[in-house]
Amino acid sequence: MSERPTPMEQALVLLSRRDYTCQGLTAALAKKGYTETEIRMAVEKLMDWGYLNDRAYAVAEIDRLKQDGRSRAYIRHRLEVAGVAPAIIDEEIDKGYPQEEEEKILHAWWRKFRERLEGRAPTGRERLKWARRLLSAGFPSESVEACFEKDQDS
Repeated sequence: MSERPTPMEQALVLLSRRDYTCQGLTAALAKKGYTETEIRMAVEKLMDWGYLNDRAYAVAEIDRLKQDGRSRAYIRHRLEVAGVAPAIIDEEIDKGYPQEEEEKILHAWWRKFRERLEGRAPTGRERLKWARRLLSAGFPSESVEACFEKDQDS
């Protein structure tokens, strides 16, 4: 029968599969049955070594999710759930994903919706569906309304 891995060994196995925040790795190790002290020691050492860095995690996630066409609100929520500190989230979103870029992404979504219509005017139901989808994706309601207003003017 094999011996149980140390918290550090288990943490390295987990980190070899994907990136974690400090909170996320702590939760994963706790789930595996390690004590608080064992977890804290492993996490601190991994932070010292540079294997765990919430700021780097946030930067990478912002970039990845921005490339997927996600809104700033969606990304903020994902980072909060992952355990990134609000101050880091605010700083890195402002730096790596300015509002102007979100507007460009929203307009790209809007163009996709319009292309599906093949030149005809959208029905009320279609407009409602688009608005719900954009709002549920986390885009600001003012920006979504602006798209609809601009669309009506055209």
